[in-house]
Amino acid sequence: MEKKNIEDIKTNSARNTIINQHKKFGKTISVNGCFGSSNIGQKAGFIAREIVRDVPNAFMRCPIAAFPEVEGPTQVLLHDDYHVVIDGCEARCLRKSYEKLGLDVSLSYALDEHFACEKKPGPDFDEKKMQDISRSILKDIKDKLLNDR
Repeated sequence: MEKKNIEDIKTNSARNTIINQHKKFGKTISVNGCFGSSNIGQKAGFIAREIVRDVPNAFMRCPIAAFPEVEGPTQVLLHDDYHVVIDGCEARCLRKSYEKLGLDVSLSYALDEHFACEKKPGPDFDEKKMQDISRSILKDIKDKLLNDR
């Protein structure tokens, strides 16, 4: 998808989000989890949510709005400076979606590969494990992305 000049973005809310967040923070970081149907896909989404609570210039974006007709949300994602992707499994659907959009993924994780999470159907939320994973990814963000300002 083509990253448009800010003045060419038709959706006011998207244009204003890009302008205001970059004015306030300089660089912005998108952090998204896949929210897949398995336990680890769902964990990935919740871990992303926890991370954006701790990083003022990190935001969850809408990667599903990748169709040209849904210009606004995807344009905000395209204008982020860094992209952190948390997939549940080795299929890496979210990372592949980002790459299809033409985004350079700054940090990428698959919970089964990087954190030895077992994929199974239905909810299975080990709060301690999710907090440990969040802290680990948060450390990478601070070490590799926030020091780059």
